[in-house]
Amino acid sequence: MSHHSQLNPLTSRQQDLCSYAGTFGALLGITCLVQHMMITRAHWITFAMTGVYIFIIISYILLAFQQTISPVLLIASAILSMATEWVLIKNYVFSLVVLLLFIYSVVIVVVIYIEQIPALLKQKALARRAEEEEWRGKI
Repeated sequence: MSHHSQLNPLTSRQQDLCSYAGTFGALLGITCLVQHMMITRAHWITFAMTGVYIFIIISYILLAFQQTISPVLLIASAILSMATEWVLIKNYVFSLVVLLLFIYSVVIVVVIYIEQIPALLKQKALARRAEEEEWRGKI
């Protein structure tokens, strides 16, 4: 059933997509972060990569909560995960979970834009803001 209203233009399928994709992406990012903390040595590049993983995790959490900024952050996350994969390959390190994070990030960005979720999230935020403005002086 595709239930949507003026305040929430996303269908239940699109809401589920955001929730499940965001949750799985955050868990995949946490897995990469834990692996990274276990196998790397102290170096400025590894500290930067830790920040990248935290950024990716936050991006997916924001997608799970259907925040308007999440599609843009996910594009940045896909680029950063590609850079992380490149750094690992350049240093003759292979990590399947980091490769999966990169592939997953690219696929999720493509899927959410095909589903037109960014536009619907903006529409949802505008409707919520208009509702708040309408009720601001009345309560």
